[in-house]
Amino acid sequence: MLWHNDQSNSAQVSRKSVLAVVLIYAIFAASWILASDQLLHHFFKDPDQLTLASMLKGWIYVLVTSLLLYGLMRRWFGRKAEPQTVPPAPRSQLFSLGLLIAVILALMAASVTLTIEQHTQEEFGRLQAVAGLKSRQISDWLNERRGDADFIQTSEFFIDLYQRWQIDGDMQSAERLQSRLEQFRKSWGISAISLLTPEGERLWRSANAPDTLLPGLLEVVELSTKIRQVQLVDPYKDDGGRVLLDLVVPLTAHHQIAAPLIVLHLDLSEWLFPVLESWPVASGSGETLLFRREGDEILYLNPLRFRPDAAASFRLPLNTANLLAGKALQSKASLDNVLEAKDYRDVSVIGLVQAISGTDWLLLTKLDKAEIYHKARSEVVWIVCVGSLTIFIVCAGFYLVRQSQSLALATAVQKVQAERLRALDLLAAISDLSVDAIYAKDLEGRYILFNVAASNFVGKPVDEVLGHDDAAIFPPQQAEYLREFGRRVMAENITLTAEETLDTQFGPRVFLATKGPLCDANGKVIGLFGISRDITERKQAELELRESEARFRGLVEQSLAGIYIIQDGRFIYVNPGFAAIFGYQRAEDIIDGKLVADLVCPRDRQMVLENLRRRIDGEIEDINYCFEGIRRDGNGIDVEVHGRGFTYQNRPAVIGFILDISARKAAGDQLNLQAAELKARNDELERFNRAMVGRELDMVKLKQQINDLSAELGRQPPYALTFLSTQPINAASHEPDEGLAGSGLEQLSSNQVPVINGIGLISGDTSAAEEDSL
Repeated sequence: MLWHNDQSNSAQVSRKSVLAVVLIYAIFAASWILASDQLLHHFFKDPDQLTLASMLKGWIYVLVTSLLLYGLMRRWFGRKAEPQTVPPAPRSQLFSLGLLIAVILALMAASVTLTIEQHTQEEFGRLQAVAGLKSRQISDWLNERRGDADFIQTSEFFIDLYQRWQIDGDMQSAERLQSRLEQFRKSWGISAISLLTPEGERLWRSANAPDTLLPGLLEVVELSTKIRQVQLVDPYKDDGGRVLLDLVVPLTAHHQIAAPLIVLHLDLSEWLFPVLESWPVASGSGETLLFRREGDEILYLNPLRFRPDAAASFRLPLNTANLLAGKALQSKASLDNVLEAKDYRDVSVIGLVQAISGTDWLLLTKLDKAEIYHKARSEVVWIVCVGSLTIFIVCAGFYLVRQSQSLALATAVQKVQAERLRALDLLAAISDLSVDAIYAKDLEGRYILFNVAASNFVGKPVDEVLGHDDAAIFPPQQAEYLREFGRRVMAENITLTAEETLDTQFGPRVFLATKGPLCDANGKVIGLFGISRDITERKQAELELRESEARFRGLVEQSLAGIYIIQDGRFIYVNPGFAAIFGYQRAEDIIDGKLVADLVCPRDRQMVLENLRRRIDGEIEDINYCFEGIRRDGNGIDVEVHGRGFTYQNRPAVIGFILDISARKAAGDQLNLQAAELKARNDELERFNRAMVGRELDMVKLKQQINDLSAELGRQPPYALTFLSTQPINAASHEPDEGLAGSGLEQLSSNQVPVINGIGLISGDTSAAEEDSL
């Protein structure tokens, strides 16, 4: 660096003072880089707070650096050198140096520890998110399958078809039952279905059903038949090597008969295993395990990442030393309880265990410790390098101080200009070590100082910039802005900080610039200095954060589902969809003046409040039930509510959503009413048909008697009854009618009466006409 200034009356600068400033600057910069980012991530978790703290950290760094440079320049511009003193004793200096190196090493060790802890906490947070997601997915899937089983269990349609098949021998009912079960299997994504008698014998099976029923399944069938409840069979391998999960469903719609059973066979490779194998981020060891205790062993239920054939077959002894799954069984299942042990490969891992509701299964998410250390290795190396560089700088500074003290007595008589040049060399070294652009200008705006970082930004060598103003570097509009800003700083003799957008060789960049006046020994302004830090990436990150928040808020505000947050029995947030469901125009009408109890009918109020209390106290995991709400106009509304507990402002709260199910419930009631009406009409039609058949048989008998009388009188029979070839059955007694014997009706039975126009032997119109002729 060169300085173009002819201030010949500047005061002499002490070499010792300059070296002291350099040493202080080096220690401060190294300590700041080493510890600031680690401390920020340790104390601030919220992204908004972290962005604000990073901005303040940058401003403080720029301010302190500016003050250090300003103090050095003040020394150069005229402060008189203090008298040379005798250097301190070497033992004192060595003690100070050793203490300083010990502090730097302690900071390095603390930074390495904090870095590893930070990465561990980040991975622990990811494991929490993965475990929570997977457990919810599995629980929801099991609840859906149990819902399918409950539908079959209470279906009168299936049990009626079964009775007609097995009791009445109606094979059409058998075909309809099998067809409906096959249709149900395809519609609801069930792998296979088996139909069993109450004694456990298989009557029918669908495609893909196992050839044989395992003994364990037969034991569950016997239990389900006894207690008449749906039973879950733990995963097992069938004869074909598939891993199946069975639901044994007794048909209990009619309590007076022994309940047959339907077995729903679920192939876990179709949904459950792919869900467990997926991992949301790239990881070399991340894995989700599903296992259960089976006696003194641990049975792994899904394929393992490093043992694909382990599903429902791989076992390890429960007492295996330091086994993660064993620790999971012994500890409390919680997303906040991190476990450290070894997995089935005997590799050190960390993991989280979560119980699957309604089963004895445990879900374990784990990650190798080696992967965590690998991710932190680059930062640890960087910290060690920075710490080593800092120690080197401190030792070099100590050496320079010792050298300056040795040379101070010999150079005391040197000229002021020589001292100034040496001070300028040190100033150039400081500025070249900085990643920020450091510069200075004279009163006409010409550059008299321009460091390497500034040269890299503009893409020009330092020699081409020194002696020129901003017009030689930036576009006219930007150059004019910089000149006006500099004139204001020098005119008002103040230090200002502002954001500047300038064109560089890397494109437009945003800088945080701090500029202040340069003064001589008499306080007269002779130019300005400036430090500009590139904050483009930080500004982009802030913009992306604001856009992300806007998108999320838009999704919530536009959602048709009602989203809420409840704390202390009050709504502290509801979205417009929630307000619309209860008939309010604005969400504020509920937030400002409504309690939870105000929106629930008196019949369900105690139930709703009790569920909220149990969720707040941690007695239940999730909220999922239906109740009758009260709209603003006083009308009732059927509502389905879902919720989960979380901590809001250091207090427990519940967040979730509601759905208006009034239309769905009304549709179901209407379908039930229509079904009852159709059954009544069908019964009436059958009674009417039986009455018409008896009437027609009486008419046939009367016609035949008339034909017999006509034959005795030697007349032609008036009625043609040649189509009768069987003996009729008396409609009243259901016995063969002797009066019609030999007349072509001997073999006619009530079940063989020809049907014409859907009524009986002869149409209603023909019968009526012939009655009139008689």
